[in-house]
Amino acid sequence: MRSKLAPLATLAVAALGLGLAGCAAGGSGDGDTTKIVLGTWRTEDAAMWENDIIPAFEQSHPGITVEYAPVDTNDYNAAIQSQIEGGTGPDVIMCRPFDVNRSWIEQGYFDSLAELDAISTFPESALTAWEGDDGTPYCVPVASVLAGFYYNTAIFDELGLEVPTTQAEFIDVLDAIKEDGTYTPLALGSADGWQLAYNMLYQVGPNAWHGEDGRLGLIDGTKKLTDPDFVEGFRVFDSFKDYLPKGYESISYEDMTQLFTLGQAAILPDGSWQISQVTSTGLDVGVFGAPPAAAGDQRYQQEMADMAFGLNAAGKQKEAATEFLEWLGTPEFQQLYVNKLPGFFSMGSEPVSYDDPLAQEFADLKEGAELTSRLALDRLSAGQPPLDDEIWRVAQLMYNSGLSPEEATAELQKGLDSWYTPAG
Repeated sequence: MRSKLAPLATLAVAALGLGLAGCAAGGSGDGDTTKIVLGTWRTEDAAMWENDIIPAFEQSHPGITVEYAPVDTNDYNAAIQSQIEGGTGPDVIMCRPFDVNRSWIEQGYFDSLAELDAISTFPESALTAWEGDDGTPYCVPVASVLAGFYYNTAIFDELGLEVPTTQAEFIDVLDAIKEDGTYTPLALGSADGWQLAYNMLYQVGPNAWHGEDGRLGLIDGTKKLTDPDFVEGFRVFDSFKDYLPKGYESISYEDMTQLFTLGQAAILPDGSWQISQVTSTGLDVGVFGAPPAAAGDQRYQQEMADMAFGLNAAGKQKEAATEFLEWLGTPEFQQLYVNKLPGFFSMGSEPVSYDDPLAQEFADLKEGAELTSRLALDRLSAGQPPLDDEIWRVAQLMYNSGLSPEEATAELQKGLDSWYTPAG
């Protein structure tokens, strides 16, 4: 989910932890060895980096050692800001996408990577989330995540169901599961507003508002959330609440995942980052993307730019750090990374293969689809009230309190109009 700035109460602890790493980055090791520090919010990936990724880099780049220095995701933004403003921090910084990173660029935290050879290995669409207003690249993309509908293949076989290819077929599948009565059609709760937005609305809505055409239209002011295409996207989202488990209002993200993994629900809307969790109980699981309204219509697939790395403008080991950033653009790194972390996908121009079959199924969802990012993370959530947060809230009101699509979109547009001046 989208991270917020850490509360001030946590700043001192987070900054201290990163400050130690930043101090280590300033010196060299024994002999001619140079150590660089990698700042990241991915605490859960420490073993992978230390046992697999970093050794691969160090083997091909003798003389450079890498220290993986993660900070908890909730503390990361504040810790990075504190350290850089103090003239320290890690040599290589994991970049947040869109608004947070744009703010860091404006404050001079990063050096431009316009001359980096690695940048040419990525399409422009992969670089957008980490560019400055003038289009200058500041971060090397590492991975994206996708959204989809996991389904229990055994339940589909038992009930004679096929993967839907249109919205009407999707509703027919849900109706059949509901009528049978053995399983919950959709493992979805509304206790957590963020996942209603990210895993449902931002997944089914783009087929109505035409993906990037709609998203960018909100940014440049040529479109409004009250336009028919957006209202239709919210209507499609609203149509799924008839297929939720009993007591869905109190079902959390963790609860709905468990409902699916225990074989009690047929379909789970979720992100690719959950592949390992979704298959943890041994279920045979497939995945499909949000189907379009009619056969032959363009399909839109949510792909969220998730991780990238930039060069600390105040870093002390820029030459070694630049070598590391160049390596991130190689097929060697991209192939290794995505197969050590199933559910995260290369954003490079060169194709990679995925060892995990479900990861490959997710990757295949991009074929023939137009890719689109989450609706409100770019510019539209930089003010108050942030549109992304408001969508979380309004999505819950739609499912829990009967707010209509028309009422929801009107309320959201009113909030956006109160502070946002379109970039046009």
